[in-house]
Amino acid sequence: MNNWPFQITTDISLVSVGLLCAFVVCFIGYLKVQTRYRLLVKEVEQLKNEFRAMNSGHLGMGRELKRVFKEIAQVENNHPGAVQGTSEKVYDQAGLLLSRGATIEEVVQSCDIAPAEAELLAIMRHSAPSHNKQFRESA
Repeated sequence: MNNWPFQITTDISLVSVGLLCAFVVCFIGYLKVQTRYRLLVKEVEQLKNEFRAMNSGHLGMGRELKRVFKEIAQVENNHPGAVQGTSEKVYDQAGLLLSRGATIEEVVQSCDIAPAEAELLAIMRHSAPSHNKQFRESA
């Protein structure tokens, strides 16, 4: 029993060393977590800045599109005939010639469209609702 003060001192020393090791391990872990946290904060700030830049670019594009749409609407209101495409005009002219009795060949030559397109227009002209009604009555 003479060794009991020495044994208590040894036990206290071992516990102290163990606690010191645990503290060092926890402190090293804390430093790693803190370093990782700082990196994540920097990444989040960088992403925020990129998002702001993209958002302002999209807003600018939206404003520009709105301006272009207004200009298009203004042109459509001021010049309603100009909106119709040239291909539509060609088909309208071909339909008019067909309704006046022109042949497929005449429509192809004067409107510069393919024979198949002229034939399709002729078929569509003859299958109009007024012609279908006459066809049903005669059948």
